Amino acid sequence: MAEVTTGVLLFAISLATAGIAGAQTVDPLEGVIVREVNVVGLRNLPAEFVERHLSTRPGEPFHRAAVERDRRRLDELRVFSSVTIAPRLDRDAVVVDITVAETFRVLPVVVFRVTDENGLSAGPGVKVIDLLGQGEQVGAQTRFGGETAFAVTIDSTTITPTTVAWHGGFSDTHRRNTVFDFDEHAMTADVRVSRNLAHGLRFGVAGDLTMLDSGTSGASLSADGTDVIPTVGGFLSLDTLDSSTDPRIGTWAEVQVDHLFGDANSWTLTLDGRRFQRLNRRHGVGVFGLATLQSGEVGVGLPTYLQFALGGGNSVRGWDLDSRRGRNQFIASVEYTFVAQPVTPFSVSGFNFYAGVQVVGFADLGLAWNSSDDFDTSAAIDGYGVGVRFLVPFVDVIRIDVAWGQPGRGAIGYFGVSLKAARQRQRVR
Repeated sequence: MAEVTTGVLLFAISLATAGIAGAQTVDPLEGVIVREVNVVGLRNLPAEFVERHLSTRPGEPFHRAAVERDRRRLDELRVFSSVTIAPRLDRDAVVVDITVAETFRVLPVVVFRVTDENGLSAGPGVKVIDLLGQGEQVGAQTRFGGETAFAVTIDSTTITPTTVAWHGGFSDTHRRNTVFDFDEHAMTADVRVSRNLAHGLRFGVAGDLTMLDSGTSGASLSADGTDVIPTVGGFLSLDTLDSSTDPRIGTWAEVQVDHLFGDANSWTLTLDGRRFQRLNRRHGVGVFGLATLQSGEVGVGLPTYLQFALGGGNSVRGWDLDSRRGRNQFIASVEYTFVAQPVTPFSVSGFNFYAGVQVVGFADLGLAWNSSDDFDTSAAIDGYGVGVRFLVPFVDVIRIDVAWGQPGRGAIGYFGVSLKAARQRQRVR
């Protein structure tokens, strides 16, 4: 089975990296001086908020490539449900009309989370846009079910060069840790700040403080059963995607190094790469790879619960959760995507929404190990399957998959939220 999946991965990589030639036409707007930029549709935000993120400016030559770049920058702000940029020739100059639809400023939402370990948890939440006057997004939520949790977050999302993106959050979660068999109570405060450079590059720092109580299970490093683990780290990222929520073309890659101290003593190196290639208007392919390497002896410098458990809808589909376990992991995936319904904005009673549907075929490959002595590629697991993606606001992506892979297991169904390539980096999958 691994040989079949590896062949599929190599074939998809060749498709994703192949050039797609197209007929070239002369653009009558290219290079013509921009006379004005008009922003319409704003209700709460000032026009200057939009204009500071544009590379298209009055008095400078118009470039078609800048239109997609500007649309991507505005989309990343997460305050608009739709962004339309329409350049036009007006006599001897270019006029650029930008139409936006703001997301409702205060919006009650139903929040839900799905993991293979704890199933579905859901509850009420609220989203507040532009609380501090700079387009920030503030969220608060409670969830019940597989997990009982309370969380608050504040984000300023931007990819515009010279700007700073940041995130802060706090969560308090009670759940059953089924992989390592104990009742877990975890409180985490985290922060992440990055500086955007040119050409999609950014660098930043990240830190969090986790207090995890494992009771009398013996899973903690500390004698009292509660580990206090501060983490500090830095990262370098490349982001040339056309969209963060519905990527169809571009590259996202990140190298991150973290040091865990306090009750733990471990270093973590994360290598994460994602490549999306549009084949035509409806067809596309994505290739994803994640490697996470941790130092420290398990149970001494690294808590047992920070090992990786592979299998399930957020790592290697077609296998049960915890089919492979280790302090290090490697996961590779390929997905073919057919756009059944392009993402389309619409309004209901003054609320702005969007929706889209995609059909996918995929293959996953994964390996977990503890040291070089037990690194064995023959222990890799692989699976393949088909699924549907629903693109909706405030959740981004809802995934429904059916996969095969584990011998004697047959078809396994999965329900998940957010991009699988993003979810596979999280501790609880």
